[in-house]
Amino acid sequence: MEHLAELLFILASVDRLTLLSEIAIEKRRLSQLTAKLSATPQETSKHLMRLRNAKLIEKDSEGFFGLTAFGKIIVNLLPSIRFLVQNREYFLSHDISSLPLEFIERIGELRESGFAGRVGSILAHTQQVVKDAEDYIWLMADHPLGGEEYVTGSGKLESSTTVTWRVIIPAGSSIDWTRLRASAGTHKGRIEYHLMEDPNDINAGISLNEKIAGLTFPDITGKLDFNSGFGSSDPVFRMWCQDLFEFHWNKAGKKVRI
Repeated sequence: MEHLAELLFILASVDRLTLLSEIAIEKRRLSQLTAKLSATPQETSKHLMRLRNAKLIEKDSEGFFGLTAFGKIIVNLLPSIRFLVQNREYFLSHDISSLPLEFIERIGELRESGFAGRVGSILAHTQQVVKDAEDYIWLMADHPLGGEEYVTGSGKLESSTTVTWRVIIPAGSSIDWTRLRASAGTHKGRIEYHLMEDPNDINAGISLNEKIAGLTFPDITGKLDFNSGFGSSDPVFRMWCQDLFEFHWNKAGKKVRI
């Protein structure tokens, strides 16, 4: 714990975090780093010495400062911490501990997303995902999201002959499959449901297409909160959502093709 406390102390400085960020981009000389901080060379040197003592950076024979192998690992972890801190109030009332560890470790990939905290905002984003899709629509929720309201009732089937659907919902969802198949008409085979036996295994709400993605997490009661969440067209954010969706898609038991 002592070593961890020492590292956290080193990182508890805006100037040192700035230096790490600059050096992570490419190797820098003292003069370049001094200009970035708008500090004196002596002040910058003190910060650099602390970073060197912590084995986060090193200085080469030409006077350039670069990250050590250890420093690269620490810098790669910082975006996750920054994302959580920036959304502290949200994560005080929402629980991501049930996510697969891989996705918690990658949580920093969500940093370019925008937070939506208004009632109905996530529902509106889901509707936008459906409306704007040209190739595919993927939906995941812990309730029958993806019934006629979103699929056959969206008008997307009639307006496009190419969009395919993937929907993950709990196995006990009250969907009239006979009616849904009838509503699909000539568009059969383009809608596939994967049903999760345990609703608690659905630990995120996701809506995404080839352009944008929306994401929400469970509140402290364990139920997905569709009144607030995150959305973005950022490719890294969308890939995180896509990877998590595919994780659940491959895990689900019963499959229904419409």
